[in-house]
Amino acid sequence: MSSVSTQDETFRATLEARTPERDATTLIVLRRGLGHAARVWLTFDGAIKTTVVMTDPETVRLVGLLGDAQGAR
Repeated sequence: MSSVSTQDETFRATLEARTPERDATTLIVLRRGLGHAARVWLTFDGAIKTTVVMTDPETVRLVGLLGDAQGAR
């Protein structure tokens, strides 16, 4: 599901998942800001303590690491 909820938010999506303990959790993916000031935010279960804010190069690096982890069989 995608929606824009604030003026500086240009993307929002959620992913329902499970913790290692098998509890339900939600990963929220946002893009906020414009131009060079834009950042991707990853928030786990809606808690600011578990929010990561990344620049575009950091986001590219994370995508690469996720691909590497998926391919490591």
